[in-house]
Amino acid sequence: MSKANFTFAVITFNHESYIIEHLESIRFLIENFGSTYNFNLIIADDGSRDRTVELANQWLSAHNALFSNITVLADGSNHGTCFNYTRIWPLIDGDLFKITAGDDVYSCVNIFKEVERLKHNDFFSGLPLLLIDGKLGESRPTIFHILATDVIYKGKKLIERLKGISSINTPNLFCNKKFLQDKNLFDFINSYSVTEDFPMMVKIANSYENITFVQTREVYVYYRRTSGSTYLIRGSDFDKDKLKAFDYMLSNEKNWLDRFVLRNRIYCYKLDNSLFKKLLNLGYYSYLFKLMANALPIAKACSESPSATQVHQTHYDLIAKNANNFLDSIQKNQPHIK
Repeated sequence: MSKANFTFAVITFNHESYIIEHLESIRFLIENFGSTYNFNLIIADDGSRDRTVELANQWLSAHNALFSNITVLADGSNHGTCFNYTRIWPLIDGDLFKITAGDDVYSCVNIFKEVERLKHNDFFSGLPLLLIDGKLGESRPTIFHILATDVIYKGKKLIERLKGISSINTPNLFCNKKFLQDKNLFDFINSYSVTEDFPMMVKIANSYENITFVQTREVYVYYRRTSGSTYLIRGSDFDKDKLKAFDYMLSNEKNWLDRFVLRNRIYCYKLDNSLFKKLLNLGYYSYLFKLMANALPIAKACSESPSATQVHQTHYDLIAKNANNFLDSIQKNQPHIK
């Protein structure tokens, strides 16, 4: 029986401090769970001004046997987040893949088993763990809102989640390969600046019928937060992208009440006062009502999601140790590297 293809795609920009950890987490998955797959690796670098590409190539020289095919896109130019994301699409071989940022780290969960189990869905996502200064942290309020979102919008169209107050963890998000073959979606995402995930889901939700979304209780990716995270240093661009996506939803909305609520949400999003942003947002009152109406199933969903942070911390410590060992080895072979 021939092996199925699985593609790891990595988006990088000034990730020299993290790229080896990311690649080591891929190696862990392949060596522990990947015996029945052929693996492809794509690295798309958006003009890093540090040693991200150099370090990645050194790691690949040592571990190229893990992959059937390796593609490194690194011409030194800064094309922008969205272009760097979409240029990967035509290069993905096979239906099974995951696109992740080069500063994040894959968990110890067997994602190949998860993909096989859930690949017939259009989207599935897991729960978040934040990676800050080498420590994994679990935000129970964030997890609560993700699980509450899943209960509230269960059986409803995906666009309903996106129009209302909701929470989906996109670093853990997997999507169907068919969307990557949609030229209109490709062009739509490239019209944005730094935000690719929310506009992508909005466009798909408006363009396709009966989109299926599954929320699991697993953690697939540790999402790294640093002072240099794009959402912090380019916050105004994120806001512009979010408003642009809201405007797109508004332009496609036919129901007068939903149009009114969307206009209110756009108005509130533009306010500078963080308190008024919520107090005047009708969507929050609707969300609060839905929380109370679904209190019992939400409580049940939360009780069925016990913390596994220590297991993941042990895994991350192993990945970090392997990454440090690799960096030490190239340091010894090339003393001039600092």
